[in-house]
Amino acid sequence: MSDTPSVESLIQANERFYRVFESLNFDAMAALWEKSDRLYCVHPGWPALYGERPVLDSWKRIIGNTAAMHFELSNVVAHVNDNLGVVTLYEQILTEVGRERHTGAAFTTNLFAFDPKVGEWKLFHHHASHGPTPEVPDSGLLV
Repeated sequence: MSDTPSVESLIQANERFYRVFESLNFDAMAALWEKSDRLYCVHPGWPALYGERPVLDSWKRIIGNTAAMHFELSNVVAHVNDNLGVVTLYEQILTEVGRERHTGAAFTTNLFAFDPKVGEWKLFHHHASHGPTPEVPDSGLLV
């Protein structure tokens, strides 16, 4: 990959995380995460998960039970401090599980560590909390 620890490369790493999530490819998802015991993850409505195995198992479970996934990201703000990257954002989420379609939203913080040996940002912390789903704009017509 050969990134450098910059705001631009951090935003690209964060975007890559969501595109991999949409692809529902567990191996690609696992490759994005740092290999360490400091992994931490909170999915909306789930308890906090600590450590590599519980975190990756959660992704395997989500990916294995999801037919389709799409994210619209907004309010993306990224900060870099040496080899630490922090991204905060708002997610609008569209999912298909079985024959059911769901929409949701989350306020999210993703923490990345830049690994200079491989020139990549590695995710080690993902915290997504339920957020308000935007309302459909009013057409001005009475029904």
